[in-house]
Amino acid sequence: MNARSGAKGTVFGEDLYLVRRIEADVGSDEIRIRDRVGNRGFYRTPHMYCYHINVGYPVLDEGARYLAPIKDVVWAAHAGDAYRKQGVGYRTIPAPKQNFHEQVWQHELAADSAGIAPVALVNDRIALGFEVSTRKEQFPCMFEWQNLQAGQYALGIEPSTNHVLGHKAARERGELIWLEHGEERRYDTTFRVLAGKPEIEAAEKRIAALARQPGEDFPAPSGDHRPIEGRS
Repeated sequence: MNARSGAKGTVFGEDLYLVRRIEADVGSDEIRIRDRVGNRGFYRTPHMYCYHINVGYPVLDEGARYLAPIKDVVWAAHAGDAYRKQGVGYRTIPAPKQNFHEQVWQHELAADSAGIAPVALVNDRIALGFEVSTRKEQFPCMFEWQNLQAGQYALGIEPSTNHVLGHKAARERGELIWLEHGEERRYDTTFRVLAGKPEIEAAEKRIAALARQPGEDFPAPSGDHRPIEGRS
């Protein structure tokens, strides 16, 4: 299935477009997302891209675990005096909570020999998980968003082209993507259902082989927003 979206062209304005192809093989446990973002305008235009992939109940439930090949915990929106205030770390999910305020981490992930960085949320109680795999050179940054408020209850897996530092910092650090007229960027992402204990165990083993994530729920953020390199 193909879908196309984009803003209408304007004089002196940007004119970027998105073409999305969604693929799934009959009987498989995967959905593949193939995005192309291009510039049909005639001005050199900046481009930043982030997915907000929300996982909810029943995979997200009390005791669910976040699995990722985390080399470094870079940043947490609630770091400082409020870091432990809500009693919820990055690894293990509680039941829905009243008066919960969203929490966000940025993790530096390792990738396999093909450049793939997998992240998963797994629920051992019902032997069900959800895995998102991205290409490190396309999405070098990864955020984990927790909105565990009762009535909203979601966890976001958020691959991004840039650090949480934003547009200004990306420009100053030379990490902002620029698209000339006719240029495109491609993004390849795979969603995978982990059905059953063996698949969860295999995914956990595969992820841990790339990098063993911190063993405690509240690792101190390093603040080390590493230079983004190796974009294809």
